[in-house]
Amino acid sequence: MGSLVFNQIKLTGFKSFVEPTDFIIKPGLTGIVGPNGCGKSNLLEAIRWVMGANSAKAMRGAAMEDVIFSGTKQRPGRNQAYVTLTIDNSSRIAPSIFNDNDTLEITRTITKGKGSTYKVNNRTVRAKDVQLLFADASTGANSPALVRQGQINELISAKPSNRRRILEEAAGISGLYSRRHEAELRLKAAETNLSRLDVILGQIESQLLSLRRQSRQAARYKRLAGEIHEYKALLWLIRWSAALEGQENSTDTVKKCEELVSDTTLKAVNIQNMAEKLRIALEPKREEQIIAAAVLGRLNASKEALENEEYAAKTELRKLETQKEQLKTDLNREKGIVEDASIAKARLDSEFEKLNSAEDISLALQQAAQNAESAISKRSMLENEFNEYTRKIADQIARNESINKEKLQIEDRLKKLQEEDEVIKMKLDDIVIDENSSENLFSAKAKQALIDLEIAREHELSNTEKKQNIEYKCNNARDILQKSQNTLSALVAERSALKKVITREYDSNWTPALSMLEVKKGFELAIAASMGEDLDAAIDKEAKLRWSGAPTPSQPLPPGVKSIAEFVKAPHELDARMSQIGVVDFEQIVLLAGSLKPGQCLVTVEGHVARWDGFEITAGTETSAAIKLRQQARINEIIEEITITETEVNKHQSNFEKLKNDLLLASDKARSAKKVLPELEKHERAAQLAKVMYESDLTAQLIKKQSLAERKDQVNNEISKLNTQYEPLVKLHTNLSKVEELSKIQNGVSEELNSARSIADEKSGLYQGLKNELDARSLRLKSVVEERSNWKIRSETAATRVITLEERQNAVELILSRTLNNPDEFNDRRNKLFRELEKAEKRRSDSADSLAKAEEEFQEADRAARSLEVKASEAREARASALAHEMAAKEKVTETRARINEALQCTPEDLPTHLINLKPESSLSEFDIERKIDRLSNEREKMGGVNLRADEEANEQKDKFDELSKERLDLQSAINRLREGINELNAEGRQRLLKAFDIVNEHFSRLFKTLFGGGEASLALTESDDPLEAGLEVMVSPPGKKLGSMSLMSGGEQALTATALIFAVFLSNPAPICVLDEVDAPLDDANVSRYCNLLDAMTKQTKTKFIAITHNAVTMSRMDRLFGVTMAEQGVSQLLSMELRDAKKLVEEE
Repeated sequence: MGSLVFNQIKLTGFKSFVEPTDFIIKPGLTGIVGPNGCGKSNLLEAIRWVMGANSAKAMRGAAMEDVIFSGTKQRPGRNQAYVTLTIDNSSRIAPSIFNDNDTLEITRTITKGKGSTYKVNNRTVRAKDVQLLFADASTGANSPALVRQGQINELISAKPSNRRRILEEAAGISGLYSRRHEAELRLKAAETNLSRLDVILGQIESQLLSLRRQSRQAARYKRLAGEIHEYKALLWLIRWSAALEGQENSTDTVKKCEELVSDTTLKAVNIQNMAEKLRIALEPKREEQIIAAAVLGRLNASKEALENEEYAAKTELRKLETQKEQLKTDLNREKGIVEDASIAKARLDSEFEKLNSAEDISLALQQAAQNAESAISKRSMLENEFNEYTRKIADQIARNESINKEKLQIEDRLKKLQEEDEVIKMKLDDIVIDENSSENLFSAKAKQALIDLEIAREHELSNTEKKQNIEYKCNNARDILQKSQNTLSALVAERSALKKVITREYDSNWTPALSMLEVKKGFELAIAASMGEDLDAAIDKEAKLRWSGAPTPSQPLPPGVKSIAEFVKAPHELDARMSQIGVVDFEQIVLLAGSLKPGQCLVTVEGHVARWDGFEITAGTETSAAIKLRQQARINEIIEEITITETEVNKHQSNFEKLKNDLLLASDKARSAKKVLPELEKHERAAQLAKVMYESDLTAQLIKKQSLAERKDQVNNEISKLNTQYEPLVKLHTNLSKVEELSKIQNGVSEELNSARSIADEKSGLYQGLKNELDARSLRLKSVVEERSNWKIRSETAATRVITLEERQNAVELILSRTLNNPDEFNDRRNKLFRELEKAEKRRSDSADSLAKAEEEFQEADRAARSLEVKASEAREARASALAHEMAAKEKVTETRARINEALQCTPEDLPTHLINLKPESSLSEFDIERKIDRLSNEREKMGGVNLRADEEANEQKDKFDELSKERLDLQSAINRLREGINELNAEGRQRLLKAFDIVNEHFSRLFKTLFGGGEASLALTESDDPLEAGLEVMVSPPGKKLGSMSLMSGGEQALTATALIFAVFLSNPAPICVLDEVDAPLDDANVSRYCNLLDAMTKQTKTKFIAITHNAVTMSRMDRLFGVTMAEQGVSQLLSMELRDAKKLVEEE
């Protein structure tokens, strides 16, 4: 028969294993080594914990949440821990609910504040289901095969009854015990339910008796209700008849009103017809009046248009006159130029004559030279600029022509290449899509999917850590808040207690003077000792014990003594008393006590009192007043502390609420981040698969498209080169408008150049004239001649413009003469329009008179019609009133019908059928019937509450009683079956336990001899005849020693004996796994060798996987593989592995 095979255990956040750690459980011997305290035993505890261990003490903790990683200085604590155990179930021996899979993954998760959850293959199960799963496999959290540190000693020192457990493991009845315990719990629950059922049946039986009594009372109640119902039917029948009679009377009234309305309406209609004819006759007269008004309005508009036209003509005349004046001015200006030319000619002639007799003009020549040089410099600059623009325009024009030619050639070549490229592209598209973009797409998708997955994993880990940090802070904040609240509660409680203590001795109606004092700190004992219980008196005048106030005594205190009133703020009623109390040191009391006057006393801050009459109170004497004053002072301090503490509580509460909100957000983010991981993993796998498939298809098609691709590359390269050449040409071509811009600038420069030339010529001419006058009179004479020529040209130009202006002046005068003739035409048109206006005005007046007369006739007819309409309206109102009465009568009939239906649930026509003992024509009045109904109702009300469903409830209770009686029989039957099942389980357990005892005893005896090299050993059942209750005693006799119990052996012998007992259990019912935590610690080297030999033998005889946690070098050398547990980072365990078997083979091969 197969068994469950343990393959792997995975720990995350469990104790010191904070990072996910996989521990592979392979066949043979597996050793776990490492320094003390590095977390080796945590692996054993993880196995026991995932098997369902529920004892925090067994996990070496105070609470089960202690298994969660609690944090270190470098790492925060975790909020969750889980352990997953992977089991091979290919032999299908697991319980039926888990037996559908070859592999079982049992996961136990614990979350702070939420407890543990169990899952088998991601299906949530109960802890008991997991415990039964391992119990049926002869293992479990408390299996003897999981030997923790010190368990050997516990087995040795255990009582025989506790030692019996290893026999139960060998017999495989651990699961049987669990099932028996569960059956016993069910039996107990069933017996409890049976007792409860008996109680319920007794209650139902008593209820049946009560319901029968209620049924008789309900019958009388129903009889009275029947009589009331019958009288109500008679009452409503009378009311129904009255409502019908009222409806008939209102209908007759409506008919009479209808006749009156018809008569008055007919007369009103006739007079309205006559008024309508008069209204119709008004329409032509209104139209005539409207037409006449329209004609008058049109003529008025024509008059206004004529006036506007006349105004426009006058405006045009003024414009012509202005233009005439302007032309005259221009003509005078041009004539002036001609005259100026004549004068200039005369001046030049005169200058020509004067040149021969000119005086020294050297200063004028120097100034003229400077002016000429400046003007020539400006002219040269402008000429250079003009020439530069001329050159640029010529260059630009030539360049534009060259660019256009080259651009057309490139465009033609590009067009041919693009057509060829389109043909190649169409052929490539027929083969496959562009491989580069697709490959990049798939690679990018796969890469992005992997990046998204890694980011999501980091995001999930980050969010989980943030959540744990916030949860840690939230827990701290909760603790701080709780402490603050506890402090505040304690202060409030202390204040309340002190107030109760202070006020308990006083009349609650009056406030004692003591409560009104404000004592300077340190003077409480002084005021309490000096005034004592007098402070208990109230200030109120109505109190029985009170301070009424008195004048302040005139007698002073001894010299240098301060009154206690300076240190105590009190009601003025106490002034007289407090003014006679002096505060001094103890030495002053001795000196001044004899000088006190009646009513005076001295007191120290310690409470020592000396009164005028010799009475003294020693310092330190406890008085009720002093106690109350201290309590009052404490209350004041508490009030201040409460204020401070409340502020801290509010601050901590706000911080805690904020952290709670942050925790909720962090939890949501962590859940959201974890939720998307499976989908992203699926997406990443799909992207990688798509990438691989695409690459396969792409390889098959590259050969087909290689030649086309090469040609396409050539074409594209050529197109690229042409585009490189074409783009600058396009940019240059876009600059064609630059010629126009340059031309505009050149024209501006030309105008400036012409002006500069004129100025330069003038200045140069003046300079040259002066120079020539000095150097050579002939040159100046030539210049004068040139000037006279220029003035001649200007004179001729001015003469030409004079002729042109005279022609324009003549044309304007012609137009002006024509315009001056228009006033006569306007006068004729105005007179004609006035005559038409007079006719139109007369027509409008006549039509208005005729319309007014016709409207008066219409109004008289209309007033008569309205008078008749008023009478018709009054008739209609009377009819409406009658209709309203009729409607009210009908509504009353309807209401009466509805109320009858509401009260009696029947129609009025059915009322006679409800009168069984009464007749419809009964002589009773409504008043008598109502009195009768009231009397019967009162009689019914006196009965009090009546259960009208008593009969039905009695039947229901009877049915329930019968049903529960049947359930009681079924429950009794189930109890009997459970008891039989428990007896069968006990019998099977005894049988299997006795059988296992014989097998284990045989194996134990043989293994003991093997380990010790001889001797005798046996097992015995003690303490009870029932094997299930008996204890297990171990009797051994090592070689050369007498037979005795195991407790009498040495430590090493006890360890070997206990080991032999454990292995004897394996041979009888091998467990899937055995963990030995430092079992070899008490053994010497010889016994360690025997221990290791036994382990080797056990691996050959059974399929059990052995895990040995050890520090012994001999044991390490005998392992098939070693796992090292290290703690490189303080508080965090890591797991390393080494296959010794493979290492040995490599050494042997070398």
